Amino acid sequence: MPYELYKVIHLLGLFLLISGLITAFTLTSNGHALAGKVKTFAFALHGLGLVLILVSGFGLLARLGLAREMPVWAYIKLIIWGVYALYISVIKRKGQIGWPLYVSMLSVFLVAAYLAVYKPF
Repeated sequence: MPYELYKVIHLLGLFLLISGLITAFTLTSNGHALAGKVKTFAFALHGLGLVLILVSGFGLLARLGLAREMPVWAYIKLIIWGVYALYISVIKRKGQIGWPLYVSMLSVFLVAAYLAVYKPF
C-alpha cells in the first residue's frame, strides 16, 4: 500500500481513538455512568482506533525503511499508544477528576505529535 494511504488510515485510527476517549470522558466527568450501549460504543471506537493506529504505524515504518531497526522515537510512540490504551480504564474509574485528566491526555498527545512530525531520534 502507498505511504499516503497508511497515513490516512493512521489519522482515521487517531480520530476513532480520540472519539472513544472523549465520549467516555464527557459522560464520566459530568457524573453520568458509563454503561450500556454508550460504554460499548466508546470502548469499540477506542479499541478499533488503537488497532488501526498500530497496524498503519508499522506500515508507515516499513515504507520509511525503518521496520528492521526501529528508531527511539518509534519505541516512545509505542509506549504512548500503550498509555492511550490504559486511558479508557482511567476515564471509566476516575473520569470525575475532569480537567487534570484531560490535560494529561492532551499533553501525551502533543508529545506523540511532536515525535511523529520531527522524528528527533
